[in-house]
Amino acid sequence: MYCISCKDKEYPWKTIYHELDREIFQEDGRFLEIFQLWIDPGYRRHGYGTQLKRFVEDEARRHRVNLVYTHTEESNQHVIDLNLKLGYKEVRRGPIWDEITRVSLIKYIK
Repeated sequence: MYCISCKDKEYPWKTIYHELDREIFQEDGRFLEIFQLWIDPGYRRHGYGTQLKRFVEDEARRHRVNLVYTHTEESNQHVIDLNLKLGYKEVRRGPIWDEITRVSLIKYIK
């Protein structure tokens, strides 16, 4: 569901980290990346997504990481809305590794 990554690391797969301004990352380039957060449709709109996001933000604090990054397909407006409600800001919109448009969002953690 999440991992600690580094903006400055070379990855064997296509990422968009090099397209994001280096200044948004902490000095050592580390950030927490949320990927594949999914809630079963029968359990959506019960606050579980919010709880999971907040748990991961606490993990970022525990690991002394001040930035959380996530992305979702542009068609997942409910996911984009959840992220915006939780204080995430859109930083990029476009394809990453295929033709599907994805929205990249970040949140600074205090």
